[in-house]
Amino acid sequence: MQTVSSGADESPGGGSTPEPSASRSVSKVETAPTQGLGSVSISISTATILVFVGLIALTWSFVVVGSTLLVIFVAIFLAIVLSPVVDAAQKRFSMGRGGASSLVVLGLTAVIALLMLVVLAPIVDSVRTFSGEVPEIVSEFNQSSVGKELNDQSEVSELLQKNAEKIVDGVGNAAGGILGATASAFGVFVMAFSVIFMTLFLVKDLPSYRRSLLGLLGNESATQWHSIGERVITTTSRYMIGNIVISIICATIYGITAVLLGLPYALALAVIAGVLDLIPNIGSLIAGIIIGNVALTVSPAALVIFVVVILVYQQFENYVLQPTIIGKAADISGFLVILSVLFWGALFGVVGAIVGVPITAAILIIVNQLTADRRARIAAGRPAEGDLASLDDQG
Repeated sequence: MQTVSSGADESPGGGSTPEPSASRSVSKVETAPTQGLGSVSISISTATILVFVGLIALTWSFVVVGSTLLVIFVAIFLAIVLSPVVDAAQKRFSMGRGGASSLVVLGLTAVIALLMLVVLAPIVDSVRTFSGEVPEIVSEFNQSSVGKELNDQSEVSELLQKNAEKIVDGVGNAAGGILGATASAFGVFVMAFSVIFMTLFLVKDLPSYRRSLLGLLGNESATQWHSIGERVITTTSRYMIGNIVISIICATIYGITAVLLGLPYALALAVIAGVLDLIPNIGSLIAGIIIGNVALTVSPAALVIFVVVILVYQQFENYVLQPTIIGKAADISGFLVILSVLFWGALFGVVGAIVGVPITAAILIIVNQLTADRRARIAAGRPAEGDLASLDDQG
């Protein structure tokens, strides 16, 4: 590899070529000439190298501060989604921006906390119930024909009876470990409170932040970016709120079906279905598979009935709820929907999968708005469809 050095090089005519400046220095890679071909030279500018190094450093920083980045990302997204809700609350209750923001954010926090309790309570109750029933289960096994047969040929029944307390202790310890790993007490609470208060402050001061940023731009650019911001906020908020409404409907239908079929913990299953339904296209299917497995523990008939409910609801959601509630808020193709779920899900987990579609829709809005003039100029320079047809005929 050879780097262009300082100083002048002699030209064929005895003159000298000007010295290249530092900002325009390049790295050259030359290959030996081959038979019948000249040498090949590849030039890489210093700016390109710096950009490449910067991208690597940025990616590395994302990995290092992943959890912090997730908190910031969720807070900004929630602030954008809740901004129109706060505006509506201001008008409805004649409140200031701060009061309306507190009402909306803290109300949402209370609802989420309640849903988490609904899901976690059956898990704790199941572990407690199982622990209390272990001695009875062992006793019933010993009295069964299988237990008596095994007891005659070995000491399995006696061993089970003696170790019943150890089994209970083991289940309790395992449950405590799972809950501890899931909750990670202090870390999760710190992250949750960080998201809550960052969202509260962001949604409260969002209008002033927007005015400050637009004040740095010229009149034409400020008008353009104001329009882009309004479209992004409206699209993101409408999509997510509509998606939440559809998820509530999904949770209600699945929950009522679970109650009618006699499934255990129907309320918790309904909450799980509603949360998973927030993931576009595949969420309700995943929820249906989970609840279907629970239905199978009741009876095969319950599973068949629930599968029918899933198929009917899928058609109802796709062709009635989605067009009516969300409409064309995030008008992107099915391919981009799946791509958004996979890409943002890989970056931010379940949160990314849920918010991926509105983020992609917002990016498309920005790109389309910024390239509108260029696309109009290109379209104006093309022949009309009639002219293209005549050119084809002449060809």
